[in-house]
Amino acid sequence: MTFRESYDVLCSGLKCVYDDREASTIAKYLIEDMFDVPLWSEDLLTEVQEKLIREVIVRSCNHEPWQYIGGYADFYGLKFKVNSEVLIPRPETEELVYLALDVIRKYTVQSVMDIGTGSGIIPITLAAKSTLQTAYGIDISAGALELCRKNAELHNVGVSWIQCDIMDKKNWSTLPKVDLIISNPPYITLSEKGAMQSNVLEYEPHIALFVKHDAMEFYDAITAYIMEYQDSGCKVMVEINENYGKEVCQVCKNAGLKNIGLFQDLQGKDRIVVGEKG
Repeated sequence: MTFRESYDVLCSGLKCVYDDREASTIAKYLIEDMFDVPLWSEDLLTEVQEKLIREVIVRSCNHEPWQYIGGYADFYGLKFKVNSEVLIPRPETEELVYLALDVIRKYTVQSVMDIGTGSGIIPITLAAKSTLQTAYGIDISAGALELCRKNAELHNVGVSWIQCDIMDKKNWSTLPKVDLIISNPPYITLSEKGAMQSNVLEYEPHIALFVKHDAMEFYDAITAYIMEYQDSGCKVMVEINENYGKEVCQVCKNAGLKNIGLFQDLQGKDRIVVGEKG
């Protein structure tokens, strides 16, 4: 079987989960990501590669996200390694990065820290596409940070990675001072679990999806940390649950942040809250 033929086989197999157009697009990405060959190559697959194609179809029919199967996901025009230790990048987070790049340019931001960095997509993209001098990514997961290092190497950017639980106040004094704090923290409540798709619930890390107690718990921690340990002028940008825009703004106000703003995503849903330490 040639790689071109394997593409046809994969397209057909993926239709157990995806429609024709999705199956075609995903098959293309998988062939290129897994084998690093042109899609229409007439080279023959090895027996191991043919077995892998069959395994991909089985995993896909079990609703495993295709990005985990192929090992890569696209974000803001870049390709990132992903695995089950981290969330798959969402389009909404691209909008957060777009706004952050605008802020970096407008205010000549020199340093940024991403709280709950996951696969490192936010600081790596910001470092690759701006004039940032210093970028940090912090996460509670050692496995996620190991993937971050691989992604930073993949894109040849310098980011400092710190293992840290932002919910533990004892860690706050150990973190660096920066011009901009950015975060896409866990913001889904357990009450929303029933409305979520099985491929997300069964495969993506719950520690990165769900809050433990309160929908505001990470925003409470982030804003309190900024007010206590960051300098005046430090800016903050956070991605939010679309149902809690006003509540996150109130958290920022209660903490003492200034210049608070609420932005909608391309679907018109509340998605980003910004503020600044006065």
